[in-house]
Amino acid sequence: TWAFELNNGCTGNDFTLNEIGYVAAGGFRVNGGSYDEHPFLRTSNNRITQNHIHHYGEVYPSAVGILLQQTEGNNVAHNMVHHGYYTGISIGWEWGYQRSISRDNIIEFNHIHHIGQGLLSDMGAIYTLGVSPGTIIRNNLIHDVDANHYGGWGIYHDEGSTHILDENNIVYNTKFAAFNIHFAKEIT
Repeated sequence: TWAFELNNGCTGNDFTLNEIGYVAAGGFRVNGGSYDEHPFLRTSNNRITQNHIHHYGEVYPSAVGILLQQTEGNNVAHNMVHHGYYTGISIGWEWGYQRSISRDNIIEFNHIHHIGQGLLSDMGAIYTLGVSPGTIIRNNLIHDVDANHYGGWGIYHDEGSTHILDENNIVYNTKFAAFNIHFAKEIT
């Protein structure tokens, strides 16, 4: 399903210059222990850089190109993500304003395009969920985001997204707004 999957305790890994295409689900799934679990189970400080992820979600269209769930301190930079049926890069995993491991993730200089392709709804090129202090989304180029019924946003801050900085992103040709906030706060 996933080309690369990092689970509990995966720390300090570097994934660079991979081409991932025509996969059943997504390119990268990074997940680890939750807030209530032992700190050794936490997944952190991984780098996903200069990868080309395309034509993903071929069997499971709701898959994400790069999915960061319960994880912190990751750098996702200079990737090209395109031709997926759902979100390009997703950060966070806790609904609402409860405690979360997701923090200090840097999403920068990625080129994300032709996402959604009119199949699914409630999605964006970059999606956040839950409290995520220190997370920065900057210098990304996003275009051609299309949803089925609703959604299709460029940057989508969903429920509980908090303490996130967005800067210098270029977003155009989206089905709805280039930027959407849904029950989020303290977004700069």
